Amino acid sequence: MSAPGDFYGSFQWYCEAVCAYVRFRPDHGAISRELTAHLEDHADALAERHPELPPTEARRRAIAAMGDPEELGRALDQLHSPLLGWLQIWWIRSARLLAVLALLLALTRADALFTAFTAPSEYGFHMAALVERYEELDLVADFRPREIWRQGGYTFSIERALVTRSADTAYGRESLSLAYQLRVTHPNPWQRAPDFRAWLWAEDDLGNRYPSRGQQEQYGLPVRAGDSAGNPTASTPFVSYYDLWVAGIDPDAKELTLRFDRYGENAIYLTVPLEGGASHV
Repeated sequence: MSAPGDFYGSFQWYCEAVCAYVRFRPDHGAISRELTAHLEDHADALAERHPELPPTEARRRAIAAMGDPEELGRALDQLHSPLLGWLQIWWIRSARLLAVLALLLALTRADALFTAFTAPSEYGFHMAALVERYEELDLVADFRPREIWRQGGYTFSIERALVTRSADTAYGRESLSLAYQLRVTHPNPWQRAPDFRAWLWAEDDLGNRYPSRGQQEQYGLPVRAGDSAGNPTASTPFVSYYDLWVAGIDPDAKELTLRFDRYGENAIYLTVPLEGGASHV
């Protein structure tokens, strides 16, 4: 290391003098390291060619060969633009932040999906609970519809549906029940978990209506055959799941249409069969 008296002929002094003209301070460290490496290489080369040369003199000659620090500093300032430098820094920081957020979202979604399909529901009905006692069900149909319905930025699809016979005797004999898991995707994370389930009602091909809980409460509709209801089971920033059902379905019905038209518009209109293995819109 140079003695205090030799500071103005040292590599440190030269690097600081050059960097004084470079406005983008985050690059000062890299510039100093690169300049120091060149200066040391030059000084070592001089020492090899002139063994009699004192180390201090070798350093001074290496600095002199590098040129005027102000001239070099202003040239480097043009290469290390503050605007481009800060854009690069914030770009890297933003990319890292997005990567962390993406990882967190992926972990959240994975946990939510695991919950949606495996954990017992605090609200009662859960598709996973039905699947666990699958062999005990009086099963009529088990299918995974392929059709989807889009409305208001949401995409609706049924992941799985089970039609079973129940002991309900509203028709003087056993009735049918439809249990289904609804998947709702939404590209805007602020749209997560749309709260529409209380107004999702159904109608079969015989004209029987199965009102939603919201319709029953607001309009005092009679429940002659059965009703439509359900609960959310999982929600992520871009996907939400609901376990829904229609109970007390006429056993002579062949298909059921799910509807959501609370505000007088045909927002959801999805028809599923009550027998067989496919659905249609």
